[in-house]
Amino acid sequence: MVRAAIEWTHAMDTKLRHFERCGLCVRRQARRLGVSERSIYPRRKQLRLDSQKSKKI
Repeated sequence: MVRAAIEWTHAMDTKLRHFERCGLCVRRQARRLGVSERSIYPRRKQLRLDSQKSKKI
C-alpha cells in the first residue's frame, strides 16, 4: 500500500521551525501538523533541523 505524498507548504515549514525552537518532541510536532511521525524526520533533515544543531553548547 502506498502512502500519499505530503504537500509541504511554507506555513507548515514555519510551524516546524517554531516547534523546533520550542523544543517539542517529534511525536507532538506530527500531531499538531496532522501528519505522520515518519514524514517529519525527512522534512526536518531537508530543513537542516537536526538535533546536533538545536543543542546549545
